[in-house]
Amino acid sequence: MDVRQTESLPLIFVPDLNAVEQSDEHRHIFSRHFEVPSVPSIGEAQRSIVESRMKSFNQNNTPDVYAGSAATGELNLRSYLTAVSQQVIGIRSTAYEFAGASGGSSFVTQWFDTRTPGMLDSRDLFGSDEGWAEFREFVAQAATANPEVIPESVTELQDSWLDSVNFDAQGNVTVEFDDYTIAPGSAGSIVVTVPSANIIPLLSPFGLMARTAGMNPMPRIPADLLGSARPGEPAQTTQEPVAETPQPRNIDCNKTKCVALTFDDGPGPKTGKLLDELEKKDAAATFFVVGPNAKTRPELIERMIAEGHEVGNHTWSHRSLPALSPAQVRSEIDRTNDAISAAIDQPATLLRPPYGARNATTDRLAQAPVILWDVDPLDWKHRNTEKVIDAAVSQTKPGSIVLMHDIHSSTVAAVPEILSRLKAKGYTFVTVTELLGQDKLKSGKTYSRAPLPPTASSKTGEKK
Repeated sequence: MDVRQTESLPLIFVPDLNAVEQSDEHRHIFSRHFEVPSVPSIGEAQRSIVESRMKSFNQNNTPDVYAGSAATGELNLRSYLTAVSQQVIGIRSTAYEFAGASGGSSFVTQWFDTRTPGMLDSRDLFGSDEGWAEFREFVAQAATANPEVIPESVTELQDSWLDSVNFDAQGNVTVEFDDYTIAPGSAGSIVVTVPSANIIPLLSPFGLMARTAGMNPMPRIPADLLGSARPGEPAQTTQEPVAETPQPRNIDCNKTKCVALTFDDGPGPKTGKLLDELEKKDAAATFFVVGPNAKTRPELIERMIAEGHEVGNHTWSHRSLPALSPAQVRSEIDRTNDAISAAIDQPATLLRPPYGARNATTDRLAQAPVILWDVDPLDWKHRNTEKVIDAAVSQTKPGSIVLMHDIHSSTVAAVPEILSRLKAKGYTFVTVTELLGQDKLKSGKTYSRAPLPPTASSKTGEKK
């Protein structure tokens, strides 16, 4: 397989890379950036993008508005590996911002020479000012071949427009332009390709290394293994055997006080610890996973199923589904189901739309039951373990679906106490399907909680 043709190189190519995710469920903000402890400048540069975009978005949007599916805006930030070698790392970051009237995408690629501190940009790929100027001419010529490009816009290209330069599998240069820069918004994102033969003589020594790392990416060897591994060979990893899938449980939530704990946006770095805590208390949960994380950590998806949990679909890129075309909605769902199927040989049977944003069209396109929630401890906002515990325990009622996020350490730390307190109140922890009943779940219908049993009000005996 030619990995360079995919949207992103596998994150395992950089063994110590951490994908850091943040979300604001009320304001429709989701970000995913990278940090690499062995190359500190990567984390610094990536955080700078997130902070800058957040600041701009906050200035243009009403703060902390919660209006269900009708939000004032949306900000979606994502990073991808585009080139990797022992000396070079390229990271392409995309941003989609909708400010209430119109939306658009922008792109930037950050380059890193792992032997030196700091970040490099597009200009550093070229050996001289003359080479950079000649590259700009090639870009302008290629752009004018696209009938949707406004010719006047490329007569004097601004350097800031050329901030996302990458190399494809043939060694050609690709340049992504932000929406509205050289074409009308209706044209979408414009990508220009400059042939390899025109580019090679213009590149700097680092640019030549970057081109090789983009054409033929090679996994980095961890520093502690450099002396024992041959160049080009990925480090060997040991995968623990996964237990056999347990038999289905027979739990009648009409007769038992049930609660479904659900975790969004993972699997993340702390999900393994969360699974450990759930196993200790014999508690089942439902994990609504995003596609890239499912693809990066398939062993955790496999473990979830093996230990009696349920895996649901939380889309690929965490976009607000009502803002997308029908084809885009299906792509978000299908790509994530493909990643889940690769791990457990079956797609998810439940969908949770990002931010809970949905409408009749997205419900129909889901082709699965749409799962919302009735308890939100605001773990994404507070990042405070005690507040998450108190809110989750105090708000839960029989039949509740609790929203949490396993990408936050504070949430994972809260789970043992949440389990203990709710168990003391007589609760049984079940999956969403166990809570609602598989035979009662209907494709395209939304569910926020289970109906209260007829005798619940007189027999629950909630302890305060």
